[in-house]
Amino acid sequence: MIKVIGIIGSEKGQYSLVRLIRDVKNEPDNQPLHIVISSPGGDGELAFDMHDYLRGLNRQIITECKIQCASAASILFLAGDKRTAGCPIMIHNPWMRVEGDAETLSAASQFIGDFEKRAEKFYSDKTGLDKETISNLMKNETYISPSEAVSLGFATEAKQTAMALIHTNNNQKNKKMEVKKKGENKLRKILAILTGEDETANMMDLTAANGDIITIDREEGEPQVGDSASPDGSYVMPDGSTIVIADGVITEIIPADTSDEEIEQLRAENAQLREQLATAQAAAKTNEELLQLNAIKIAGGTEWLAKQCSHYKPAGRKAQMTGGNNNDGRESKTAQRLAELKAKRFVKS
Repeated sequence: MIKVIGIIGSEKGQYSLVRLIRDVKNEPDNQPLHIVISSPGGDGELAFDMHDYLRGLNRQIITECKIQCASAASILFLAGDKRTAGCPIMIHNPWMRVEGDAETLSAASQFIGDFEKRAEKFYSDKTGLDKETISNLMKNETYISPSEAVSLGFATEAKQTAMALIHTNNNQKNKKMEVKKKGENKLRKILAILTGEDETANMMDLTAANGDIITIDREEGEPQVGDSASPDGSYVMPDGSTIVIADGVITEIIPADTSDEEIEQLRAENAQLREQLATAQAAAKTNEELLQLNAIKIAGGTEWLAKQCSHYKPAGRKAQMTGGNNNDGRESKTAQRLAELKAKRFVKS
């Protein structure tokens, strides 16, 4: 079994034509070549080279896609005489990054336009669909479910054929996944599939209220947060619940609208929590207060504190009027000083 995992390309860590040739050489000559693909795509030109190489071997080729089969990976998948779709297949218009002057950009535009026509003809020849249909599918970046892949000619068989609807318990409060736990479960599942330990793994097609089809990595039962799924997006289901898919994983399942009774219950719980919070805040002391009380206790308590406090009480004062007399008949010091200065001026004059 040959496993094409990751990006198709010639750079380090990517799955290249050289690696494919090496892997084929290591397979027995008297058996069909079984190629398992799990790839987001990559270099389209290289994918065509891989396809042509396999078709030129004059051997029976079996291709099988798991987890993901998108873009250039779909070209390699179509090299198989027998093609098993175990995940959605995505096709789209080719694109590329380029920079340069007008001549360079014009050449790039011509190249990608020619490649688009080549891909349209390739998909059309392989599936039997007319080029216009293929062109529309590519323009819309279409995810084709395993069962649809069979009916459209992309695959010869699918690992699941059942159509299912979701029935979510409205009383169940689905929360966002715990990333660590769910991530570990997903990783174990992917590794089991890629290593061939889970050959019975099937996919489940679900139909949303608007007719969109999403594919869940689950053979039976209801979808759960953490399940692998595609394509990404938010989907309202026939029962009113909503499935949210991000980065190929169900991140949230939102139940249908909550009943009036449940809303009132949540409001009552909220009011109770607010009341408890207010009580706790009123009774709580700040950290600074606690530190001060603790310092007083260590120093000797309230008796020690009483000795440190001053008991001096200033005598009561009466209002003083500058230049006038106090109510007790005595002149203020300020008035006396002013009188002395006036007397000196009088004598000098």
